[in-house]
Amino acid sequence: MKPAPSPHTVGNETQGAEENVNRQLRTIVFFLLGLSTVVLTGAEAQDRFSKAQGYENEMRWSEALSAYVEILKKDPTNAQAQYRLGVVQAKLGATDEALRSYQEALRLHPGMNEARQALEGYYINQGITFRRAHQSAEAIQAFQQALTYNSSSATAYFEMGEEYDRLGQPDASITAYQQAITLDPDKSAAHARLAAVYAKRGQSQQAAREFQEVLRLNPQDPVAHHGLGVAYSELGQRDEAIASLQQAIRFYLIAGHRDKAQPAYDLQKKLLAEKAALTSGKKK
Repeated sequence: MKPAPSPHTVGNETQGAEENVNRQLRTIVFFLLGLSTVVLTGAEAQDRFSKAQGYENEMRWSEALSAYVEILKKDPTNAQAQYRLGVVQAKLGATDEALRSYQEALRLHPGMNEARQALEGYYINQGITFRRAHQSAEAIQAFQQALTYNSSSATAYFEMGEEYDRLGQPDASITAYQQAITLDPDKSAAHARLAAVYAKRGQSQQAAREFQEVLRLNPQDPVAHHGLGVAYSELGQRDEAIASLQQAIRFYLIAGHRDKAQPAYDLQKKLLAEKAALTSGKKK
């Protein structure tokens, strides 16, 4: 039996294929740019741009690429055409070429949000790819690069928090999650992950607060109800813990997760027994 290729080999093959696509597209672009130039009138430029976007809408990527290159040959300072060229290159799998087009569009028009968002998204995705390959330093660097294009990216801060959490660096993880929440208070996943970090550190009050935020956004989240129940239990708030655990059990069962409901049930049963013993003791 032929052995399966190693992840390293697969990665090299993928990178080689992408580099080949980039080389082919560079050849096409340079050839088109090298043709004789004729300055377009405003109406002609708009007509060409509309035609290029029509190609995009029809997913005729090669024609769209040629159309945008033709526009840029006549008007090299057309930031919008440069950005759209990047979008088409990305669709064709020429990631490096797309990246350069986005950067050039941003150089031509520093206020172009579409180019900034494209670059932000590129580096966030790159960071996630590095994380999956367990390349932590590169992942964090990519998320930081995304923030250079959009310093208000809650997603970049969230992903950075995930990486720090995975590395066992809770302080850095908490800081990143908090920043994500500051930028997007309704980002439920950030509240949930922050709550989990606090819970692992034994900071039950802070964990309870974050689980409450998750439930504000998703009232039927069984994991948040469970986590809140555990936090209340750690804080000695038995009745609140029992009520939260009851909700966790209910929503786990509705979702068909009986196995996940069991730990919540066991803790609730323990707390109910403690409450009964306390009540019995008082009566005596």
